[in-house]
Amino acid sequence: MEPLKNVLNILQVYLGRFEVQIQLIAICTILVATLLVGFLLWKLLWQPVQTLLRKRFNGALGSAFSFLISVCQAVTFPVLGLIGLQYAQNQFATFGWIDGLLAKFTLVLWIFMLFQVFIVILYNFIDPRIVRRYHYRLFIPLLLVMLLLELLSDLTDLRMVSGVVLTTAFNSPVTVGAIFLATIGLYFWTDTLHGLDDLIFNLSIRYTRLDPGGTKAVLTLGRYALIILGILFVINVLNLDATTVAAITGGLAVGVGFGLREVLSNFVSGIYLLFERSLHPGDVIEMDGQLSVVDNLSIRSTTLRTLNNVELVIPNQSFFTSPFKTFTGSDKQVRVPIMLNTDCNIEPTYVMQLMRKTAVQHKAVLNDPAPSVFLLEYGNNVASFQLNVWLDNPVLIPKTQSDIKVMLWNALAEHNIDLPFPEMELHFPKRVPLDVITTEKNKKPLWPVNAREAAHKVSSANSGNGYSV
Repeated sequence: MEPLKNVLNILQVYLGRFEVQIQLIAICTILVATLLVGFLLWKLLWQPVQTLLRKRFNGALGSAFSFLISVCQAVTFPVLGLIGLQYAQNQFATFGWIDGLLAKFTLVLWIFMLFQVFIVILYNFIDPRIVRRYHYRLFIPLLLVMLLLELLSDLTDLRMVSGVVLTTAFNSPVTVGAIFLATIGLYFWTDTLHGLDDLIFNLSIRYTRLDPGGTKAVLTLGRYALIILGILFVINVLNLDATTVAAITGGLAVGVGFGLREVLSNFVSGIYLLFERSLHPGDVIEMDGQLSVVDNLSIRSTTLRTLNNVELVIPNQSFFTSPFKTFTGSDKQVRVPIMLNTDCNIEPTYVMQLMRKTAVQHKAVLNDPAPSVFLLEYGNNVASFQLNVWLDNPVLIPKTQSDIKVMLWNALAEHNIDLPFPEMELHFPKRVPLDVITTEKNKKPLWPVNAREAAHKVSSANSGNGYSV
């Protein structure tokens, strides 16, 4: 622990020097002024220019201008900071003061400017949702740790500090460096592998013709293999011998056997799903009567995204114990039936040709297989038809059905083809004459006069139970 005390003493003495304090005050002043000026520039310059360019230019040219504006916005803060630091260094040189901390912070701003440009490039060429996740979970923490280590390297020997023994576990010394690698290092390793997984997957589906499901399965298995290698490396850094590792894994095995059976079952099910490739990211499935898209397939669970953009996290074991319907297992083409009833007075062949001609006008309907129409049955003045169309994207089933139904409605109206109306039968009790049904309050008929007359004209049949209309 003596090296740590030395580091703290050196830091206390360093911060107590007048030269260091005046440089820190200058740096804080420059940062505050830079933030204010950068905010004003964004409101008064970059934002109006970006809005104007979006209105004037579209397509590739508009995207290029938008990218340039994003780069200018990203480098505004570090450039203004570098200008302020350069001015401060000139003033310090005039008074003959030491400016080593200002020079170090200048390097920090250069690194930050390159980092900002890197982030803008990622946002413009990769899915923003993926970049946003790693922007705050990986890139910013990694940048802060790197800058902190760079600043501490001027105060002390980091190798000496990393070798300081904090405690002893299982008769093995645990150093500061080992703790750093087992916590922060393992976190960065795991998140970096996730980022590389998403980056390679997005580039492969955008610029190659590889199967997205198979690519995702291979990348997932490779990521977990590398994570296991990272854990083994940490175990080696912690100086844990084989006996210690066996004792730890034996205790974990007992805990898993009693309390983590479901987790282990989901883990094994996830590995089996990845190897079997019965389920891929991007597959369209129906589970519990809900149409969903497989968004992510991991070792423990599978994330489904419904058509309402709601994420469902399903344990992998559920896919082995509950049935589900897949629309993209071996073939992504799916047949969509659409039912239609017309009047029997219209020739069926004419209606079938009209339905087929209307269906092929929809851009989502495939020409091969071509749409087909069948006459199912006719009776009670109704002819029932079934139109079958084929799609190559099952997610479009609800929208395509709705569009074609509207198109059929308009086509039938244009060709004067009526849709059948349901028939209704009314029964009136025989013991109560139809013309004497009145209210007790004002003695007015409950039925309109024209309705009674129409009822008598339609039917005068008298059954044992009453009048029928």
